[in-house]
Amino acid sequence: MLGVLSVPRSFLRDEYDSSVNSIEESRGFAVENEGATLVCREVCGQDVCADAVPIVCVHGACVDKTFFDGFACELGRIRRVITYDRRGSGESSVAADSSYDVAAQAEDLAAVIERVGTPCDILAHSAGALMALELLGARPELVRRAILHEPAVSGEGVGLGTSPVVLKMIEAGKISRALMLFLNAIGDSDPEAPKLTPAEVEHALRNGRCFMANEYATNMTYVPDWEKARASGSVAAVCLGELSIGTPREEGTRAAAALLGCPIVTLPGAHNGLRDRPCAAAQAIRDILDS
Repeated sequence: MLGVLSVPRSFLRDEYDSSVNSIEESRGFAVENEGATLVCREVCGQDVCADAVPIVCVHGACVDKTFFDGFACELGRIRRVITYDRRGSGESSVAADSSYDVAAQAEDLAAVIERVGTPCDILAHSAGALMALELLGARPELVRRAILHEPAVSGEGVGLGTSPVVLKMIEAGKISRALMLFLNAIGDSDPEAPKLTPAEVEHALRNGRCFMANEYATNMTYVPDWEKARASGSVAAVCLGELSIGTPREEGTRAAAALLGCPIVTLPGAHNGLRDRPCAAAQAIRDILDS
């Protein structure tokens, strides 16, 4: 039976200094891959060795690298933390060849890893976990350990699927309406999560419209090659928000853990706990990597 570990709920977002400037070292850089410019950021403390194994964070749908800001502030005190905007999101460019499928984005992830040093550790959230799984099958030598947080798969281990209504809206160019339907369907259930500011909402909508227009139709139906990912021997854990227990996200997370043969680690918060509970998340990820 797969083990289930828990992290205390006492680690809440308001326990950390939200100022990114509190980290001693932070630098931005860009990586070019197949016509896409990926904007990246490295955060690490002054006492972290320059050649230390980095952890590369892969964000999910409708967000960008800022999703990991609080987490990077915390874990960056002792680790090299790399965040980046997936193609079309945040500050990264759109794809010159209009390719946003999982395979193309796994190649982007490989390019980032090769830039910062291999092998590295990976923390991938939701739809970002699909890129991590694809990479583990195609380029396992690039990854030392991988941690997946609520990967975007169903209880059967396949893609979450698409809605015909949403697809018709996208085809008709009604991207914002399609996005609203998508967000309302997936929701998030953490009553203690900080409210987004109007500027943050608009930023999220821009990222979300890109996801709906370019990724929804293909990536929501992606089926990971579980055998190859498991054969890599790199997946250390699959994480589940405690507020996701009893939801379809728990079913997908447990299916992923079973197919990968790795433990489940429960964290405080819901689907976006890596953003909303960064202290707890950083401690949990540190414990997994140190075990």
